[in-house]
Amino acid sequence: MSKLKVTLSLDQELLGTVDTAVKRELADSRSAVVEEAIRLWQVEQKRRWVERETEAYYRAQSAAERREDRAWTKLSGRASKRFWEE
Repeated sequence: MSKLKVTLSLDQELLGTVDTAVKRELADSRSAVVEEAIRLWQVEQKRRWVERETEAYYRAQSAAERREDRAWTKLSGRASKRFWEE
């Protein structure tokens, strides 16, 4: 994957932490630290999106849908219990 050069402004303390990690060979470079941080941020953003969407789904359910969901939960719980007891 090709890379683009960018300029970032960072808090001095954060940059010190990054430089220390590079010196201790915990990271290959400043860029590697920033890339990893952005990847972790991206994963967290996706997780939060799934969480929000899941909450919105359950909040939008009708009373009948909630009852059906509870029934399926009980049924699957009993089925898995029997499966693991065998």
